[in-house]
Amino acid sequence: MIAIIVIVVTIVVALFILGGAAWFAWDSDKRVKKFARSTDLVPGKPGRAPADWTTATSKEALLHQRIRYAIADVHANPAIPHDPDVVAVRDRLDDAVFDLDDKLIAVAEMSEGEEKVARLSSAEAAVRVLEELPKKLWEAPKEVQIDDIEKVTSALTRA
Repeated sequence: MIAIIVIVVTIVVALFILGGAAWFAWDSDKRVKKFARSTDLVPGKPGRAPADWTTATSKEALLHQRIRYAIADVHANPAIPHDPDVVAVRDRLDDAVFDLDDKLIAVAEMSEGEEKVARLSSAEAAVRVLEELPKKLWEAPKEVQIDDIEKVTSALTRA
């Protein structure tokens, strides 16, 4: 009798764990696809880029996509929303991200030439700096987070 109870409990626990894992995978996939299809530049804030840039393969569109995912990673940091000083600095970073994206939109309308290549190169360098930010912010002290975000904001503004 005890053996049957142990087997039943084991099966119930295994089904519970399997159901939780399946739900987690489904929910994560749904959220990723929802963001990928959205036109949000910063989570919750729609960008001004053409809607087809979410799937386009032009240099400008690819940089736009990289910006979206990098800033989404910054917003995914669970420690930032708990500190108003860091949130204020992150909001300035969001503004710089919108400015950089506007520059990409303007570059997309330019005719091919050296100036366009130079602007895209500058934007790509800024995007690389932004992409490195999320890993710097994890478990860093507040002062370091603020300093790192301000440095990236400056780099985006200069691009």
